[in-house]
Amino acid sequence: MVAPTSPQSLMRLTTLPMILVVGAMALPAAQKDLDRTDRFPSAEGKVVEVDAADLDLRIRTADVDSIEVNTLLHIGGTGDDKGQRWIENHTPVFTDGEDRLQVVVDPGKSGFLGFGSLSAKARLALLVPGRVIPDLTTTSGNIQVRGDFPDARPLRLRTSSGNIEFVGAAVSLEARSAGGDAQIEVIRPLESFLAMTSSGEVRLVGGTREARVDTASGAIRLENLSGGVDVTTSNGKITLSWDRLEPGQNIRIRSSSGRVQLVVPGDVNPQGTLRTTTGSVRSELPGEVTADGTTLVLQGDGPTFDVETASGEIQLTIRESWE
Repeated sequence: MVAPTSPQSLMRLTTLPMILVVGAMALPAAQKDLDRTDRFPSAEGKVVEVDAADLDLRIRTADVDSIEVNTLLHIGGTGDDKGQRWIENHTPVFTDGEDRLQVVVDPGKSGFLGFGSLSAKARLALLVPGRVIPDLTTTSGNIQVRGDFPDARPLRLRTSSGNIEFVGAAVSLEARSAGGDAQIEVIRPLESFLAMTSSGEVRLVGGTREARVDTASGAIRLENLSGGVDVTTSNGKITLSWDRLEPGQNIRIRSSSGRVQLVVPGDVNPQGTLRTTTGSVRSELPGEVTADGTTLVLQGDGPTFDVETASGEIQLTIRESWE
């Protein structure tokens, strides 16, 4: 016959495992760090090709003779083994040749990292001579570039969901992002500029002689232009301003519902059409409105405008002063 268990004994039996579990959860979580700098020889026109995956990526030019790559990784709030595996998976692999340096991060499937207050930081920072040609890609990491790249034809910046930021100079530039913004500021006009996003905003300050921008819903703002453009968006606002616009150049703009604002120098005498289905058209330059009231035909003999929007407003104005 089994003796009955007293209430006091039952309490001791049930509380002991709970104490063990709470004690295990209270153990301090591991922290892992990597701060390492690798150096590689440089050469004029050498391509620096970086695929940084989900790491933030920074690059700037300096008065240096070699290419320096600093890897900074930090993870906390997870187990020792899992933290070490995360560090190893995010450490870049280098393949260096005479005319190309490849830097690749392939984190794979990081998997379940455990309980705790998870914190992670991952960044690649490159210090390079100005005569190299960067070719930069991330998935979710941001891209930040500073410097003068006179041999970049083009300078390529690509990300899936990260933001792109560039301040400096290049011959030409390509910026591609699915969901991130592209903020470009050049210290001298580009020969050409290409930007493609899904929902990110595109902004260029400093000018280009030729521009092509395609975005689904992001706003587009291009300043200090000096040539033709081809711009397409669904419902993002479009703002374009020119420092110079000469005869023979073409401006093509397509928008579904976003407002289109065009600012040109006072000596421009454009030709072409500004069309809208249900929106409105306002112009400070001479033109004639068609019988159905949907199109303004410009009366000049200068650059050709081909602007069309479904329901957005179109404004064509003269630049009042230098800004």
